Amino acid sequence: MKRRLLIFDLDETLVHATTTELSRAADFVLPPYFVYKRPFFSDLLTAVAPLYDLAVWSSSSRVYVDTVVTQVFGQKFDVKFAWAVEKCVQRIDNRSNGYVYIKDLRKIQSQGYSLDQITIIDDSPEKISRQPRNHIRIEPFLGQQNDRELLAIAAKLHVRSLP
Repeated sequence: MKRRLLIFDLDETLVHATTTELSRAADFVLPPYFVYKRPFFSDLLTAVAPLYDLAVWSSSSRVYVDTVVTQVFGQKFDVKFAWAVEKCVQRIDNRSNGYVYIKDLRKIQSQGYSLDQITIIDDSPEKISRQPRNHIRIEPFLGQQNDRELLAIAAKLHVRSLP
C-alpha cells in the first residue's frame, strides 16, 4: 500500500514572493520577485518526509513552480510531482468576475493515490472546493518572520513537535 500523499501549495502557503523587498534579505531572488520561505518550512519537511510522499501543486506558471521547488525542496526532499497552472481547472468567479483555478484532486488518482490517501495544504479554500475534506487550510503567509502556522500544521498532521 502506498504512503499518504501530502501536497503543498506554494504562494502564501510555503513562500511569499513580492516585487518589493521586505525589511530583511530574501531567501532567494527569482526576478522580478524576492522570495521568502515561511518560518519552520525545513523543520516541517524534515518531520513529514519519513511519513508522507510529498508533492506540490500551484496555480502559478510552470517555470515559476519548477524554480521555486528546486530552491525550497532542493535535493534533500523527494517531490513526487510538481504541478503548475496547466493541471488546474479554470472557473469563472462570479464574485470577482475573474478566474479561479481549481485543484481537482481526482486528477492525482492517475499517480496511483486514492482520494482518501491525499491531503493538500493551501491558503485558498476556493481552490480545493471539489474535495474540501482533503484540505488543511493555512493562513496566508506574507513574509512575517514571527509566523507560526507550520507549527499548527505539524500538530494537525500528528508529526513530532517542531523546534
